[in-house]
Amino acid sequence: MEFTLIIRTRPDDTQRWQQVHRFGETASTMGHSIRQFFFQAEGVLTATLPEAYDGWVSLSEHTGAELLLCSQAAETHGVIAETPFAIGGLGALVEASVKADRVISFV
Repeated sequence: MEFTLIIRTRPDDTQRWQQVHRFGETASTMGHSIRQFFFQAEGVLTATLPEAYDGWVSLSEHTGAELLLCSQAAETHGVIAETPFAIGGLGALVEASVKADRVISFV
């Protein structure tokens, strides 16, 4: 099964974004794939947290999933994408969602 994950988790909700990490690791271990991690709203801040950054990069490398920051949210929060993160709009999320078997949103 292929997943697209939407992460809207606030940076101070450590338990929730760690849950996303565990989900990604477990899904991959079970033979599933992740097409995209789409960071939306305050999730763009969570993506760039120093204590979370290595985990996102590791998940991306392990699963082959792209790490995409919502363009509007990145602009709103003043976040600049640095490799391996990229900026993308809702069109990229819709495309990944259509190609995935399931879309899961973490709020």
